[in-house]
This record gives sequence, structure tokens and C-alpha cells, in this order.
Amino acid sequence: MRFSYEEYKNLILCLRENGCTFSNYKNYTTAAKPVIIRHDVDMSLDAALNMAKLENEMSIQATYYILLCSDFYNIFSKKSNEYIKKIICLGHDIGLHFDETKYGKKVGLEKAISKEVKIMQEEFGIEINSVSMHRPSKQTLDANYIIDDGRIVNSYYTEFFHQFEYVSDSRKNWSKDIFQIVKSNCFDKLHILVHPVWYDKKEMDLSEKLTRFCLAAVEERYDTLSENIRNIEEILRKQDVVKSVYMDDKRSDYA
Repeated sequence: MRFSYEEYKNLILCLRENGCTFSNYKNYTTAAKPVIIRHDVDMSLDAALNMAKLENEMSIQATYYILLCSDFYNIFSKKSNEYIKKIICLGHDIGLHFDETKYGKKVGLEKAISKEVKIMQEEFGIEINSVSMHRPSKQTLDANYIIDDGRIVNSYYTEFFHQFEYVSDSRKNWSKDIFQIVKSNCFDKLHILVHPVWYDKKEMDLSEKLTRFCLAAVEERYDTLSENIRNIEEILRKQDVVKSVYMDDKRSDYA
């Protein structure tokens, strides 16, 4: 499967044509052939919003898992906050993407998850009823955590990996042939993890995609500076900064 918006649309159409009902972690039991589409927003809220708009245009709902603490975005900043609220307004579910690495071994992770859920609920005025783990350890995968007496669904429950056919596009590489799985009609329940950051108008290899992501961060940093430094273009032009970074990246290829 190519990593383009057009190909992702084809996947949605394929799922629909093969009788799948787009569901979430709470209502899937009411569908004869549920498919849960989950998005872990590891790096880019901008990419997440683009995918949320595409899905809304195709009348489907997905679950977007947002990190409370990330080095790539800040959910409390005005810009990031607006992105998330737009995703909510498009009819999608928001869940907590939980990063266990920020906590020590002595901290009870169930309590930490519950605490982060409450913070996110208060910030966006919505109910958060599911969590997905960010790069979970084997211990966490095996733990099958029960959070808030089961009110918070753990997307890593064994149920979603044993009763569902689970497929992921992690590291921009599908773990299984997703189109073949859907068309085979061998599975009554599908659990699909899609990372929005990998998709664009055209297919890119992993190196190009990550390079563009880094360059976009440079532009975003410049735009933020321009909001805080008057007449910044008299000091430093955006195109010069981007060009300099791009040339440094190219030079490093030959170092």
C-alpha cells in the first residue's frame, strides 16, 4: 500500500465495500463486522488534522491518540490546542497516548494514566474513554492494565490483539498486506493502527518524509519567532534559514 491520501481513501472504500462498520473501542460490539481505526499522533498534529478532515469527508470516525507530553507539540499551546479542537469538531474520538518512559519504576502506571486522562478531559471538556501506549515496554504489553475499574479502555487489551486481526503501519511499513486481509473476508474484526505523519499528497520514502518533517519544524520555529520579534525579516529571512538547513543536511551526506 502506498502512503498517500489517495491510497488511504482507497483503503476506506475497500473496508466499506467489504461490509466493515467503522467503530470505536466502546461501540464495536454492536457491529457485525467492526473495524477500529486508531491514529497514534506521535509527531504531528498538523498531519493528524489533515487525516481527520479526509476521514470526515468520507463520513467515517476514527480515534486519535494524543500525547499529553511531547517534544514535538504542546497541547496547551494556542496552535496545538486549536488543532485538537478541530479534530474533535470533525466528529472523531480523542484518546490519551501514554508515554510510560517519563515515569519511574516506582510509579503505578494505572494511576499515572488516570491522572493524565483527567488533565486532558479538563483541557478539552470531553470524556476520554480510551488509552493507547506509546512505544510500550514488554512489561506494559503483558500487564493488560485495567484503568479506572475498566472505564478507560486500554487499546492494548489482549482482546484487541487476539479477537481482532491487528495491522499496523509503524515505521512506514505495513506489518501485513492490509488490502489482502480486508478482501479475504477471513476476519470479522479488524484493528488498524495508522500514523498520519506518514501520509501526504504523494508517496515519499522514509528518508524524504522525515527530512521534510524536520524542515517543516524549522519553518514553524521561524513563524513562531516572527510572532515575537518585530520585523524579523530585516534580520533573517525564512528562505535563507530553510536553505541553510537543507544545504547542511545535503553536506552531511558526504561527510
